[in-house]
Amino acid sequence: MSSSRLQPILATLTPDRLAALVHELAARQPARARDNVSVLDIQEELLQGRDLGSPAEAWEAQLALKRAIADTIAQIPDMEYVEGDS
Repeated sequence: MSSSRLQPILATLTPDRLAALVHELAARQPARARDNVSVLDIQEELLQGRDLGSPAEAWEAQLALKRAIADTIAQIPDMEYVEGDS
């Protein structure tokens, strides 16, 4: 299962680290778009191309990471996780 592949990332996903990452990603965007960062961008940065296993395992890992990001954002003052349409 891909959870073991995802565990090292989840172990380092602290509110401080995530806040810093969100600020870093926002700074890379055009000024008019710096008030939000997509979860996909956060996931890509955290995963950095890491192999998450089979397509089914990778999908499960992506969902677990998305939940972890949402849970961690909830612990950060002045940040809000907004569920988007997809």
